Amino acid sequence: MNAALEFILEQIRGAWRFRWIAMLVAWIVCLVGWLVVLAMPDTYSAWARVYVDTRTRLSQVTQGIAVDSNIASQAEAVRQALLGGPQLEKVARLAMPGYAGASPERQATIIDGLRKRLQVEASGERNQPADLYMITYTDRDRRTAHRVVDQLLRLFLANSLGGSQQGSEQAQAFLTQQIAEYDRKLAAAESRLADFKRQNAGLVPGATGDYFTHLHGETDNLDKDRLALTVAEQKRDELRRQLSSELPLMGSSAGIRNAAGDGASGADTASAIRETQARLDELLLRFTDKHPDVIAARRTLEDLKKRQQVELQAVRHGDQAAIAASGLAANPVYQGIKLQLSQAEVEVAAARRQVADREGRIAELRKMINTAPQVEAEYARLNRDYDVTRGQYQALVERLNRAKLADKAEATGVVRFEVVDPPTGSEQPVSPDRIRLILVVLLGGLAAGVGAAYVMHQLRPVFVSARQLTEVTQLPVLGVVSMTWLERHQALARHAVWVYCMAAAVLFAVAAMMLLTQSATAHFLHGLIA
Repeated sequence: MNAALEFILEQIRGAWRFRWIAMLVAWIVCLVGWLVVLAMPDTYSAWARVYVDTRTRLSQVTQGIAVDSNIASQAEAVRQALLGGPQLEKVARLAMPGYAGASPERQATIIDGLRKRLQVEASGERNQPADLYMITYTDRDRRTAHRVVDQLLRLFLANSLGGSQQGSEQAQAFLTQQIAEYDRKLAAAESRLADFKRQNAGLVPGATGDYFTHLHGETDNLDKDRLALTVAEQKRDELRRQLSSELPLMGSSAGIRNAAGDGASGADTASAIRETQARLDELLLRFTDKHPDVIAARRTLEDLKKRQQVELQAVRHGDQAAIAASGLAANPVYQGIKLQLSQAEVEVAAARRQVADREGRIAELRKMINTAPQVEAEYARLNRDYDVTRGQYQALVERLNRAKLADKAEATGVVRFEVVDPPTGSEQPVSPDRIRLILVVLLGGLAAGVGAAYVMHQLRPVFVSARQLTEVTQLPVLGVVSMTWLERHQALARHAVWVYCMAAAVLFAVAAMMLLTQSATAHFLHGLIA
């Protein structure tokens, strides 16, 4: 830090040797700069502000049901048009008396000057369209600036309203023409679609989807039908097994036992058989097998058993007389299972028929595997063209209706133009800002003087300290001899400092005088130049 401070002080002491050169340069720069600033021509400004109210009560009522006129965009387009050559030419002819008699080159120069000095700025609330337009024009003549702004304001209002009405009429005519054209296209598309449906009846996809979706759905349904058939067959087989384990008739315990051996039995025949068997057993206890009574009992027993077999066959065939003669009753469990079995047989038959029908439909669909996709693709293309045409037709009709409603709304007053500030001109020139420029010239002159002194120091350097001499020569400094000034030399030095301070004070005084009298001095210089 000390080395840097010493370096700065050394540079200041070295540049101080050329302080008079610095003062001279500062004076020259300031005087020349102030003359230039005072000689700059005055520029006057005129402005006007217009408010475009697009949020009136009527515009809020018609929002969404009428075409948005977008007056803000229309005004923005007019703002850009005002900066074009034709509009500026109109303004120049009305506001500048010497424009009509000027040469073409001079007229082009005037138009370019208008475009450069004219500003039409739009502003508005945040996230809202611009609704406040400010027209500003600067010129060396105050009255000319006022006339230019006045004519621009008139053109702005006329073009905004007139352009909106003309654009609306053109839009309606265009929409009407397009609607008629799309009406013809829509009729042609409907005719093509109807002819295609008639020519490809049965192949056009319906609510079930396209060909492959239909085929996939039929395949899934076939799997479900086959599963249902399998379940029905399993149910039928189970009922058959249960039916085979049940007795069709039921009666006394003896009959049931006898039925367990022979399948079924009449109650009376069984009693006779039991009685005959008992008598035979009793005869065998007393007689031999060849005894006539034993032989007769055996023959009777055989006859009863044959009669029993005949009766059982009749019962199995459902002979009601045989059932009544046998004394047995129908088994309700057997009858219930038999009824369920009949229903199961019907279900199996229906499921088989359903599977067969489904397989037939799938076979028919697979026969059309090369034709159906092409038909569906063509049908989809026709539908797509028809939907696009119909959508565009409906959109055009809706826009036409909204445009007509918007015209009626605009005629009632959906947009309001209000001149916030009429054309107004400044009494004092808006540029140049001589006060600021005079101060800038003063600071620039001082900086130029300091810079000149520093450059001279760099061009004609001297050693001002032992450290600087050591750094440059790389030799040790054994000692430093100070200069002793005589009294008269010190007096001259003090006098020179006072003179230098006076020169600086005069420079600041001249700057202050320039600030106070800049307007009058500028008019005086303009008079001399003119």
